[in-house]
Amino acid sequence: MIRGAAGAGAEAGRILVVDDAAGVCFALLELLIERGHLVVAAAGAREAQRLLDEEPFALVLTDVRMPDGSGLELLRHVVAEHPGVEAVLVTGVDDPYQAEVALELGACGYLLKPFAGQEVAIQVANALRCRGRKQDGSSGSAGPPAAAVAGDAAQRGTHEAAIRRFAAAIEVRNPEIGGHVERVGDLCALLARQLGLREDRCEALRLASLLHDVGKISLPDRLLLKPGRLTPDERRQIERHTTIGNRLLAAARSELLELAAEIALRHHERWDGLGYPDGLSGEEIPIEARLVAVADAFDALTSDRPYRPAVGCTEALAVMKEESERQFDAAVLDALVLVYPQVIRIWHDAGGARRAAV
Repeated sequence: MIRGAAGAGAEAGRILVVDDAAGVCFALLELLIERGHLVVAAAGAREAQRLLDEEPFALVLTDVRMPDGSGLELLRHVVAEHPGVEAVLVTGVDDPYQAEVALELGACGYLLKPFAGQEVAIQVANALRCRGRKQDGSSGSAGPPAAAVAGDAAQRGTHEAAIRRFAAAIEVRNPEIGGHVERVGDLCALLARQLGLREDRCEALRLASLLHDVGKISLPDRLLLKPGRLTPDERRQIERHTTIGNRLLAAARSELLELAAEIALRHHERWDGLGYPDGLSGEEIPIEARLVAVADAFDALTSDRPYRPAVGCTEALAVMKEESERQFDAAVLDALVLVYPQVIRIWHDAGGARRAAV
């Protein structure tokens, strides 16, 4: 589990990063996480407004120009509805008039792209100190930790550690599922090799699949941690994590993150066409997403969840085989059967479902 090493004072704030450009969003997230902050990302103004209305934050870093709304309008919403939240505008346009408007509206900072890490650190520290002063010396802490997503992975070897670090952060709000993304990644690569995919493709899948649930960073804890059955409306909100994850990743100029974006969008499609978000069926679903669907379901069944206990690996395999050619690709399930002894070893080595029954 990854949690920002924030202590007392200005460094303890929970930050919302809002930018529709994946590269900028990832750069800000990486800078902030490295400095011990707790971070949530939103891919647009409407998503950010929903998060602000549902969860507590100390600071918003928002782009000015986004397809679904203006950062200045988001700033007006923050000032009017969330007076305890500070805001810093981030823009690629060096416009003194725009900066003046932002500051008059209530922004406490203005960051020009391209930015350096030290510039971001200074703006954030100043904003959180300003918030602390307004709250008469409070620590600036705005609530429980949230999650962040992966940084730029343009060079796979250089950025694998960052991908792992950010992927693990997805689990920060639900420690019971710790290790889920790593086990899914390892199982995906194992299944891909069994099906004869090239080794470089297997390795790309292993890494990209770590981000399959990245869209859950925009979902509130009341949904992610709910112990009982979801209502139809709650289920629809949960299902949005596929499209949110795709939007966060799709704009990145990286083959690896393009694959991750496709997986994030498609890993809940079903072989029979009854999945989401688009009801694709059969081989319309990319093979990588079909592999992740099997690995994700197997790990979910063999791990404790807030709404049910884990089952053993043998029972999980039997349950999934009943869904062959309905929920799952039969060829991928056959591969799972063939590599079953190795799966058990992965689960134990990774600290997964120790109830595994051979």
